[in-house]
Amino acid sequence: MEQDYRLAEGEYRFACLVWANEPLGSGQLVALANEALGWKKSTTYTVLKKLGERGLVQNEESVVTALASRETVT
Repeated sequence: MEQDYRLAEGEYRFACLVWANEPLGSGQLVALANEALGWKKSTTYTVLKKLGERGLVQNEESVVTALASRETVT
């Protein structure tokens, strides 16, 4: 059984970028987050790390993929 995740609005919008574009390079994700959310590189990597520690996404060799499905997020 998959875990349910609770995300803040910004985290959810970020996760939606990952779901819509995965797998994607972390540099590409920085560009997407800047365009869609107005985030700087440091903000993108901070949220990426936070969601990675929670088991929602992974950044393996600079390729970002989701570990949890959209249905598990509230």
